[in-house]
Order: sequence, then structure tokens, then C-alpha cells
Amino acid sequence: MVTLTPIEQADFETFLEHEIVEYAQDKVKSGNWLAEEALEKSRAEFMSLLPDGPQTKDQFVFTILDEQTQQKFGVLWVQVKLDEPRRRAFICDFAIEPQFRGQGFGKQALQALDKKLGEMNVESVSLHVFAHNTTAIALYEKMGYSVTNLYMGKKI
Repeated sequence: MVTLTPIEQADFETFLEHEIVEYAQDKVKSGNWLAEEALEKSRAEFMSLLPDGPQTKDQFVFTILDEQTQQKFGVLWVQVKLDEPRRRAFICDFAIEPQFRGQGFGKQALQALDKKLGEMNVESVSLHVFAHNTTAIALYEKMGYSVTNLYMGKKI
């Protein structure tokens, strides 16, 4: 059974460094940023969203964990602005370690998140996914997410 637990500082630092690089690569792949500026822009974006690390107000960074074996499968980061009257969540990042993908852990993690968000009186949850990440899109659709906005582009 997968559970979400607050991330420990050492795991957060490892997660952060990996995700900064991966996000930069995704931004380049999607055509949003130039390769030579991507890493710097990615780092700046993460630092602005998480200035106090995992203790940043309204940011909840969880380790995805098997309760029984204590095996860590990945990280799920969600923002919930607790001071707003209508609580809405936004999934900022969701990463399953490559060796655990395709085994149902992502689905279980999203189910665990739904439970946590319900306990926080959150009324809706949304996310961004890069269009080239078809595996993630299929998971989100399977879990009841639907497209709310669609940006399109072409290279000239």
C-alpha cells in the first residue's frame, strides 16, 4: 500500500537537483526555452516556488512510500493555498523512479493524494503535463483528469 509522507531534507535535496535538470530538459524539448539558458531558468523557478525548501508555506512535498517495506518510489509535490476560501490544489511535480514505473505506483500515489486533499477540504486539483509525456497523460486520464486548457504551436 502506497502512502505519502513529508519528504526528509536529504531526499528533498536529491529530488530538487534531479528535477531542476529534468524540468530544464523538458522546457527545451517543448520549445519553450533555449538550451543555454534552461538550467538557470529552471533553478530560478524552483527557488521562487520553494524558497524555504519543503517547509515553504502552502507547498507539500511528499515521498511516495510503500508502508509495509518502507521502499521509496518517488516524490509528489502539490501546492494548496490554505488561506483561500475555495481550496484548490495544483500538482507541481510528480516523479516515480524509473525502475518502478508501469507497476501501478503512480496510480496509488494519486489515490493517496486524493485522500490527503479531501482531508484538507480541497475542492479540485489540477496540473500541467508536457504534451510529449504521453505516458503521464494516459495515467492522468485514467485517474479522471481531463483537459481544461490546450496550447498548441508549430516551428517556423
